Amino acid sequence: TEIPAVQANELLIKVKAVAINPLDWKKLEGQMKMITGKKFPKGIAFDFAGIVEKTGDTISKFKIGDEVFGALNAMKGEALAEFILAKEENIYKKPSTISFETAAAMVSVGTAALYLFQNSNASSGSELLINGASGGVGLIALQMAKQKGMKVTAIASGEGLNFIKKWNPDTSIDYKNENFIERNASYDVVFELSGSLPFSKSKPLLKSNSVFVSTLPNPIDMLKAFFNNLFSSKKYKIIMANPTQENFKELCEWVTMKGLEIPIAKSFPMNEFKEAYKFARKGGVVGKVTIAI
Repeated sequence: TEIPAVQANELLIKVKAVAINPLDWKKLEGQMKMITGKKFPKGIAFDFAGIVEKTGDTISKFKIGDEVFGALNAMKGEALAEFILAKEENIYKKPSTISFETAAAMVSVGTAALYLFQNSNASSGSELLINGASGGVGLIALQMAKQKGMKVTAIASGEGLNFIKKWNPDTSIDYKNENFIERNASYDVVFELSGSLPFSKSKPLLKSNSVFVSTLPNPIDMLKAFFNNLFSSKKYKIIMANPTQENFKELCEWVTMKGLEIPIAKSFPMNEFKEAYKFARKGGVVGKVTIAI
């Protein structure tokens, strides 16, 4: 395709890295065609980092040569390209101390982690269960929770279980060897990040006035959450992270000032994008998968 023409309120970004998300392969496999449409060609990926190549006439916050990161519309995103168009409100200046791959990798998972805490009553001393602690969001939520002084129980398995020990969760459970639902334990907050723990099965884990937060919404669960929250003290919240510049600013502070790590499992060159998606899709990957351009 041609390098896209820049409108007055747009910036042309020379892409240096993109991060892979599950929504990408759902799009690749045709699972999202009711939303994204069936017309080809169709691009993929939405988390990116790069360099401002050209600016529209009304752009004031950025200039040519600025290193930036951000997110395109998740359903329409076409970030896996050499050049893309972005709006000013969808990008943020990349700190010089972090790589393009790290900047791209932290966008969606970092934003989701921020939303988890914003939508729960978790605070210092809270007992928190993270189901899926070795996934992209879980790795960040675990680090944030420990810095916030929470008592964390982390659920993972295999390589992921060993990996998360570096951040010292108070309790680590291998879900393949133990049914954590049957433990005699309850929590102030449960973060469900794996798709394996429905709210209905989590109730024995929840204290009164506790919060169950999921990042994996579907229409039926959203309806269940609405009716549950009318009558129960155990709240069911579903988040849909929509990255903002305020989120980007906060993530930069976490990474540059608080030592937040953004684990990257593997980075592929752009001509190996097929291998990159196969690698990410197979599961069991600890950390984000990125494509460097």
